[in-house]
Amino acid sequence: MDVYEFGPFQLDAERLLLLDRDAPLAIGPKVVETLLALVEHPGEVFAKSDLLARIWPEGYVDEANLAQNVYVLRKTLRARWKVEAIETIPRRGYRFVAPVRRRTNVARPEPVRALPAPRLWRAAALTAGFALVLLGGSAPAPQRPSAQHTPAVAAVNTRLYAMGRYYWNLRTRDGIAKSVEYFAQVVANDPRDARGYAGLASANAIMADYGYGSSSMQDDVARARAYSRKALAIDPNNGEAYAVLGLIASEAPKGTSPKLGRALAELRHAIALDPASGPAHAWYGMALLEQGRVSEAYGELDRAAQLDPLAVSTTAWLGATAYLERHYRDAIAYAREAIDLSSQRADAYETLGLAYEAVGDETRAGETFRRFARICRSCRAQAAALLAALYARNNEMARARAELAAAERDARDVAPQDLAAAFASVGDRGEALAWLRRWRNENQYAATEIANDPRFEQLRRTAKSGA
Repeated sequence: MDVYEFGPFQLDAERLLLLDRDAPLAIGPKVVETLLALVEHPGEVFAKSDLLARIWPEGYVDEANLAQNVYVLRKTLRARWKVEAIETIPRRGYRFVAPVRRRTNVARPEPVRALPAPRLWRAAALTAGFALVLLGGSAPAPQRPSAQHTPAVAAVNTRLYAMGRYYWNLRTRDGIAKSVEYFAQVVANDPRDARGYAGLASANAIMADYGYGSSSMQDDVARARAYSRKALAIDPNNGEAYAVLGLIASEAPKGTSPKLGRALAELRHAIALDPASGPAHAWYGMALLEQGRVSEAYGELDRAAQLDPLAVSTTAWLGATAYLERHYRDAIAYAREAIDLSSQRADAYETLGLAYEAVGDETRAGETFRRFARICRSCRAQAAALLAALYARNNEMARARAELAAAERDARDVAPQDLAAAFASVGDRGEALAWLRRWRNENQYAATEIANDPRFEQLRRTAKSGA
């Protein structure tokens, strides 16, 4: 039989078994088949469409199935091997980047007792979340279907809603657009199914928040509110609809103030109606963060991530909040998980690099910031600001000033707090404070981050002392 060896692992191609030092691991054959396809051609990009055709030749499956397999593989390999072996190539596919040795005509070994699945960090919740999506459920508890559902329509709509939630959780422009298609199908199948309207409300709220829609933020918010009210007219206990109302109350168009009191009340009501709603807990945590209640926000976001493990945004926010709480190792783990779920999640790269820097791993911090610049063309100037502060910390002042100059040239593309940190690192306190003041006037979370971000510790000290 053929065996592929990499790190501590052996992959038995004939029996579709992944072994760790000759002991088989308890993961499914489709997951192993995904790995086999990649290790057969190490270093080559395997297109998503080709992987889907190879692993599921029996018929159509959604890309979510493939994302599940890759996610489980990364978690399994990472738990036993400190190598990032599987690389995502945005909009194309995946490739195996670690060295692989192929052995042919290997004698079949005697059976060995299988090792239990590794006790990965949050693995049980993550596996459950994926399984629910693929089997027709979703990580958050689904709202009650309309009494007018026939069993067949109810089953179809449950799966459509679950797939919509999967793509909605990615928080990408394409993902949100695809989620709208799924939620609209729910409504088309049964106009009395509140889940479809609640899903459309959630999608429009995210379009407003991320600026994805072709219309104005105000128009997206108006649609989100209208869909929420439609869902509540059908099902007055629809927690997702109340959560959306809470979210849009917490977000404020430029020049206005968020209605945090109303937001917190709506979100608490949503949680009371559906305590298992990941988005409600996440948005409640974000509203608490806006009030400066960082420890409480951390707890809510952690709860949200356990309930809805596929939510990229929640995991990314949890990582950022862990960083503010000085839980740097946790911040690294959460940020890496967010990147696993969506390789384009720019804020997760920043959290990851900053957390590496905070624990003294400047090499990985620099690698992360440079990767950040590669995966997001519009983020190159921001990456330069981050690198400027990193180089200054290492007393490489010439490199620091060169990166800062690059960041200044495209300052519109740089977060003000990152420019502030860069100026502070090269000793320009006045310019750093000016950027912080600008940021505080523009961003509702700025006050919380200024008060808690470890990068501004020295500025806070000098401000207190009146220096």
